[in-house]
Amino acid sequence: MFYVFLDLIGITVGGLFSKPLQKFLSERQIDSMLEIATLCVGIIGIQGAITTKQPLLMLVSLVLGSVIGVWLDIDGKFNHFGNFMKSKLQTSDPHFVEGFVTVFMIECVGSMSIVGPLNVALSGNTDLMLFKVILDAITSLVYGAIFGYSVLLSGPFVFLYEAIIYGCASIIQPLLTASIINEISAVGSLLIVALACDILEIKRFKVANFLPALLGPIIYGAFQVFFK
Repeated sequence: MFYVFLDLIGITVGGLFSKPLQKFLSERQIDSMLEIATLCVGIIGIQGAITTKQPLLMLVSLVLGSVIGVWLDIDGKFNHFGNFMKSKLQTSDPHFVEGFVTVFMIECVGSMSIVGPLNVALSGNTDLMLFKVILDAITSLVYGAIFGYSVLLSGPFVFLYEAIIYGCASIIQPLLTASIINEISAVGSLLIVALACDILEIKRFKVANFLPALLGPIIYGAFQVFFK
């Protein structure tokens, strides 16, 4: 559990150090950083998405996940929370909510946020989790320089997400075979592509509404285990 908490610290430190960095950058430089960082994230997402071995499972997961996500209005709830915190912190930053949602999505939908806590809980292997701590700190630093302190809000949500996986590791481990983890990663990677398209204003996506799609491969894995 210490390493899950360490990830929260990494996100927080990266976000805090982003503000001084922001002072040394012009608006044009920040815009340029956003474009190139998001383009890189999009490419990484494409590389992850094409690793799927079951494209039909990906399609069904995303279609049903989007229906559930729109029904639950997950994007609206994220934005409501972001606007609530924005009013409490009395900031007029127009990118406050965008920064929170963007960094949370980047740091949560990849396979590392699942496999990292699982490895720590089940085998004591901390290598992947330590790598994620460093990666998340850098992500918060870069996007914090772009969006400001709103990236700090993602930290507690990432912590909660990984803590649940850590706590339920012994229960969900039989469901998460290598192939199922690959499919979760592929679905998450496609969400990252959608996020990049949204940020770059190529196509508007309410990406948070697609989050239930990540459960598709897990449910499929459960059927494989219980009905084989």
